[in-house]
Amino acid sequence: MGKREPDVKIHPTALISDKAKIGKGTVVWAYTQVMDGTEIGENCILANGVYIDRNVKMGRNVRVQNKTSIYNGTIIEDNVFIGPHTCFTNDKYPRHDTTRDLADISWRVKEGASIGANVTVLADVTIGRNAVVGAGSVVTKDVPDNAICYGNPAKVMGKV
Repeated sequence: MGKREPDVKIHPTALISDKAKIGKGTVVWAYTQVMDGTEIGENCILANGVYIDRNVKMGRNVRVQNKTSIYNGTIIEDNVFIGPHTCFTNDKYPRHDTTRDLADISWRVKEGASIGANVTVLADVTIGRNAVVGAGSVVTKDVPDNAICYGNPAKVMGKV
């Protein structure tokens, strides 16, 4: 069971790697999985059935809702909300191929961003500071700071 600060609450069904770090005041709910090398900041909530892959860095006060998937190397800054069933896809060109190289894929969600339910975020995308992504969107390219975007593909429709 990874390195944990005091006052961390972890549901007994959660699977937390011994090589993960969980910050003070964080709550991890049922059936959530946190992999090696991941660092979760203070006062976060990881809801039911969240999957967090290896080497994810998550800031303070982040809320990740049910059944969200966050893949290898994602950086999530402070005060971010991620709605239920959001998926950060982990392959630009998905194929059944064991030789694929995912080393250069990355995501970043900047401070204060909010991502609605059932959003898909494609590889190599940054969601800007205080940006809002509407429910059901497919984010195929970077979202600027303070933008409101939605749709498939997501397009900027206004400013926060």
